[in-house]
Amino acid sequence: MGFLDHQGESEFPFAKETVFNAMVKAIPTVKGMKVDNADKLQGRIVVKAGVSLMSWGENIPILLTEISENRTKVSITSTPKTGVMFGGAFDLGKNRKNIEQILSVTSRILSTENKSNPETLLISENRTSNNLKTEEIMEQNQTKKWYDNKFVVHLLLVIFFPVGLYALWKTDTIAKWWKITATVLIGLIVIANIGNTDKGTTTEVVTDSKEAVKELTQAQKDSIASVERANLLEERKNGTISASDLVASYVENEVAADNNFKGKKFYVEGYIDNIGKDILDKIYVTLKSGDIIRSVQCYIDDQDKVANLKKGQKITIIGKCDGLMMNVLMKNCKLVENMDEL
Repeated sequence: MGFLDHQGESEFPFAKETVFNAMVKAIPTVKGMKVDNADKLQGRIVVKAGVSLMSWGENIPILLTEISENRTKVSITSTPKTGVMFGGAFDLGKNRKNIEQILSVTSRILSTENKSNPETLLISENRTSNNLKTEEIMEQNQTKKWYDNKFVVHLLLVIFFPVGLYALWKTDTIAKWWKITATVLIGLIVIANIGNTDKGTTTEVVTDSKEAVKELTQAQKDSIASVERANLLEERKNGTISASDLVASYVENEVAADNNFKGKKFYVEGYIDNIGKDILDKIYVTLKSGDIIRSVQCYIDDQDKVANLKKGQKITIIGKCDGLMMNVLMKNCKLVENMDEL
């Protein structure tokens, strides 16, 4: 741990281009790393290291310098994405290990691909040592991702929530809304515990704790309801279009509008212009669009609900777009609550 482990320099008895190609091959084999940018002419490689248990991620620039025809110096710097002042002192050796892994795997590839080279690979490091064995690196790469085990994530959230929160946001097996909800609840618990510190005698603390649990239970319910409502509103907002915008899209470019809407199910809101039946006796409601000729024609099967509608009333339907035929047709529609009623 510390600031001195973030830089390393090594020399390889190979041409600059050979070392460059070996490093580009080596980096993706190191767990959590990928090549973000590579410039062979300038001898520069930028590596990104993802978030891990010991780090919030690193930026790793690499510079290759040709010392002679068959000798190349490699300079590596591993910098926390949060900055040295916030991440460097608490990386628990992760930055140094990044440098060791890159150099070790590069050395292995150079050795494998250049067996005919009689000269032993010399790696003279300035601020890092190459003590990590290739077998250990490969074993780490093959290790199953522990945070994808839901049971482990839930258990850690209960017994040790800092690691549990890390695992919760790292895994792709848990829905985002649950991640948000769990984070909010844990935050409330932490705040409640901080607020209850050093409050009077032991008896008073026990009493206050019971009251805090009751209040926290209601706070949890309110937080969950708030998150669910926010998710619902966001989903409705992203999936709703006004009747006027839908018609305007078809008037401007029918081909593009069909690509965007035809055959897809979404919400349409607007004000009722007409209520009636077509020649096949199917019930429909048209929504005003601001266009003199065209409107949105919504076919609704629920006769009882349509019977209670009135012209000029604002409604929202969900249905499947069937394209333009004088009006923009919406089939298999159902009436739902308006956004301002949710």
